Amino acid sequence: MPREWDSEGAPERRKKYVWTVVMVCIFVFPWLLGYSFDTIDPGYVGLLWNQNLHNLDDNKLWQEGRHFIGLGCYLIIFPTYAQFVNMESIHARTMDGLAVQVRPAFQYQIDNDLTKVANLYKLFGLDYEGTFISISRSDIRDVVSKFNAYDLVKNRDALAVDLENGLKTRLATYGVTVVGYQVLSIQWSTIIDDAIMAAVTELENVKTAHAEKNISQIEALTAVEEAKVLSENAIIMANQTANILIASKGAEAQNIVLQGTAQARAFAAVKANLTLTPDELLKYVYLENMVSNNVNYAERKVAVAVPADIQTALDAL
Repeated sequence: MPREWDSEGAPERRKKYVWTVVMVCIFVFPWLLGYSFDTIDPGYVGLLWNQNLHNLDDNKLWQEGRHFIGLGCYLIIFPTYAQFVNMESIHARTMDGLAVQVRPAFQYQIDNDLTKVANLYKLFGLDYEGTFISISRSDIRDVVSKFNAYDLVKNRDALAVDLENGLKTRLATYGVTVVGYQVLSIQWSTIIDDAIMAAVTELENVKTAHAEKNISQIEALTAVEEAKVLSENAIIMANQTANILIASKGAEAQNIVLQGTAQARAFAAVKANLTLTPDELLKYVYLENMVSNNVNYAERKVAVAVPADIQTALDAL
């Protein structure tokens, strides 16, 4: 206790001292308390760094929310959602020694795992993304050297797949997942670019010629098939016409036979009813025909032979 408090007026000074301490506590304690909390936004995780002891607490991975961490401590934040990296153009050389610039982009995601996050921080600190870019740059030079210039243009998708697989394998050892990889551009010098485009154009022309040849062959085969169908239709129509004609002529022949049969039966009936001899029946038919057709001797058109006695009578007219 201060010596002055034993003298006169000590209670007042004691009271003032107490109030000073109280006011300091009232105003300073909330400020100190505020510095004892830290917040992690959604999509992030954190590791606790103790500034007083200068060490990393790798026993707990802090998740999103507001946390009491104590004075002299703070949280090191890591994103757990996909991060996008658009790289600058990388200079490389193909298998046949041509210079090329490849501009890639990739997306990565840090695994939400205490051991992996702590190991990532211990290895690279917070500059881990720069390390990923360096790894990707090295992979691009290695992979591009496996392609010649023409294949690099023709198989651009294969290049992206090889680069993605290589980066996935290397970053997986650090607890990082590559979720996407794209080759944004492949740039050559003007002379090389023109030569490659000319080669690609010639290849497309060859493919076009093959396609046109196939089309011509298909058209020719189609024409042959159409001709076969037409010829088969013509044969079918001819057979139908022949069958119709045969049927028609057969009907006519059958009609003639029926008429002849009817006439023969009629003549037989006349002969039987009139008791005529064959010669008399012939005369009867001849005269009946002339009467029914109303013709004279000069105009007669009877196919049967004229009986002799009738012919004599006609000649006498």
